Amino acid sequence: MKLKFYFLICTIAAVLLCGCTGVKETPAESSVYTYIEPTQEVYVTTETETLTETTAPITATISETEISTIPTTVTTAETTGETATETTTVTTVEATTTETTATTEETAETVTTTEETTVTSESTAAAETEETVSESTAEIAPQLYEADFRADEEHVKISGRTFTDNSGTVILSNTYSSVEFAFCGTSAEITLTSDCSGADARVGIFVNGKRVIDTMLTNKTITLKVFESAEPKNCIVSVVKLSEQSNSYVGVKKIHAVSEYGIIPTPKRELKIEFIGDSITCGYGVDAPNEHYDFSTETEDGSKTYAALIGKELDADINIVAWSGIGAYSCYTSGDEPSQWKLISGVYENTDTMHTSKKWDFSKWQPDVVVINIGTNDNSWTRGIADRVDTFGKAYYDFICQVREANPDAYIICTLGAMGKELLPEIEEQVGQYTADTGDTQIITFEFDMQNGYRDGYGADYHPSAKTHQKMADKLAPFIAELMNW
Repeated sequence: MKLKFYFLICTIAAVLLCGCTGVKETPAESSVYTYIEPTQEVYVTTETETLTETTAPITATISETEISTIPTTVTTAETTGETATETTTVTTVEATTTETTATTEETAETVTTTEETTVTSESTAAAETEETVSESTAEIAPQLYEADFRADEEHVKISGRTFTDNSGTVILSNTYSSVEFAFCGTSAEITLTSDCSGADARVGIFVNGKRVIDTMLTNKTITLKVFESAEPKNCIVSVVKLSEQSNSYVGVKKIHAVSEYGIIPTPKRELKIEFIGDSITCGYGVDAPNEHYDFSTETEDGSKTYAALIGKELDADINIVAWSGIGAYSCYTSGDEPSQWKLISGVYENTDTMHTSKKWDFSKWQPDVVVINIGTNDNSWTRGIADRVDTFGKAYYDFICQVREANPDAYIICTLGAMGKELLPEIEEQVGQYTADTGDTQIITFEFDMQNGYRDGYGADYHPSAKTHQKMADKLAPFIAELMNW
């Protein structure tokens, strides 16, 4: 009891001694945190931090054999029960010897003990000292540190197929790829880069789930203030690529924060879903006012897609691999010849088809479920012609094999329907044939409802609106949950 009480006094005194004001360099080690839902406080400390003497503002390593020299005010009383008075003392314990100067009404003498300092009689002065400690605690201001951080796995959670370039910048190329971190502090700035190649990249920055920045990257480098507060607050910050990979990328170059313990990655979720698709899965035109608008990255928003909405509904981490106009055998075409300038089989094996030659390492992220939403663009070429449909079917079968080889344990869901379901019967036939050939029963088909643009509106070029994406999510999410027993 006495030792615990002395530990509390020394810890509080150490905090007061260091003068917890101002902004200093980041400590070498971070505090220990536990994740809580964003609607509550984001992070809480779970245990006392032990910091090194060279970097820590607080010396908090205390044991029975070694206590740092700390000036503090305590109330002491000799065991004879004489009245105690307050005095400021300096207590030093080396090995097993502690010298304490105790002042009484008549005299002061040096007391030597082999275990701990006699602070007070438990029945009287302890209560007074606890009250003093409690009052002092309320006056302590947080210690803040100012530092730059890389967007690496030590500091952020990286989602989606990304890569890090030679400068240490994390490249977000695919739709809805992101970095996310948590901190408790007063400000945060993020420096972004882009190649500004073709259409500009659209990026969204969210703080505790609320979008605070939504912008197009028209400059190759830009620094954005994403959070500022007079008092330290708990925050989760997400940097999200909203537009698709077929155009410019978003690079997260640097994160600058004034915080209590630096920044830390948010936890990875237990469930993982991968979505493979075309313009529908990219969120093509989801923010366009109507169907009369053409393609633009300004009206793409991956956070409003059925894929992102399902991830939120099922509390799952997701990857999106999608490209507008793409197909299994033919991209979108208005001619009689198939357009094969880029097919899903080639895109799927790459980390980023536009900005790096690196192949994707499938061992890095194995999903529980893979959703394939391909075939809408192939229909622009097949047009119900039997031999063309057969040709599409063979290419689709081959892609199922490719997905299974890359994800041996995932449940595969083959979907179609939001912008036309003409090829769904062929997809169902190929899924059945694949199961018959391989004995693989971890695969199934799913039919989306055809969009109703007159009721729910259209996005650009008659693509699904935000309402349609929500309806797609509302239908597929419970299907996945029941299928997987989630």
